[in-house]
Amino acid sequence: MIGPMTPDPEAATQEPCWWEAALANPYIIGFIKFALPFAIGAALFGALYITEPYPRFLALSGLAAAYFIPPAGKESIIPIAILMGYPWWLITTVIFLIDVAVSLFVVWNFDLAMKIPLIGHLLEIGMTTARNYTETQPWIKGISTIGLILFVFLPLQGTGAMSGSILGRLLGMSEGRVFASVCTGSLASTLIIALGAGMLLNIYQEDPILGIVLLAAVAVVAAVVGWWVWRKRESIVAVK
Repeated sequence: MIGPMTPDPEAATQEPCWWEAALANPYIIGFIKFALPFAIGAALFGALYITEPYPRFLALSGLAAAYFIPPAGKESIIPIAILMGYPWWLITTVIFLIDVAVSLFVVWNFDLAMKIPLIGHLLEIGMTTARNYTETQPWIKGISTIGLILFVFLPLQGTGAMSGSILGRLLGMSEGRVFASVCTGSLASTLIIALGAGMLLNIYQEDPILGIVLLAAVAVVAAVVGWWVWRKRESIVAVK
């Protein structure tokens, strides 16, 4: 009688999948981390080029480029795009995916990016901004994830995906938590600004006077919040 067959130890050992072996290679994973943010940007603008008429594609690309140049930000780029006739969901998608790509690049490639002349200079500016906020807004340090979400959410000068990602690193947060916090704050602020701008435009078209009054009210509130933040920062710096 033939006894039960015992499995061959060598046959029982499964070979790792090719993609698992590839991801275990530090050079391959390093290349993916460096290239993926750029691939997201290329895919975004490629999709816009295919779906939008060329003049509208150029105009929207110009707005996206201006998004990186201070003092431009969500609070200015998104309303301009809405006024130019772009739907709220399109400009929301564009700005959000740009923030996703920027955050991924920073959390994955911060040390390497600091050595790239132009990008390194931009990151140094972001580091200075992040340090200033941690010094003048100590509550950010205390609540960690929520603080980072609020930092990215608030449409103030110097806040955003890049500065938020740098701030997360300065706070010692994990890459995943930084990325999730930045994406949450970015999506929330982008949606609110886009929907709000679209609503104000619709109100203005139906009742110009009411639209102007509401726009003035929003501007006053934004100015008061910005003044309050500036005064608080100045008072803390003066004490130091």
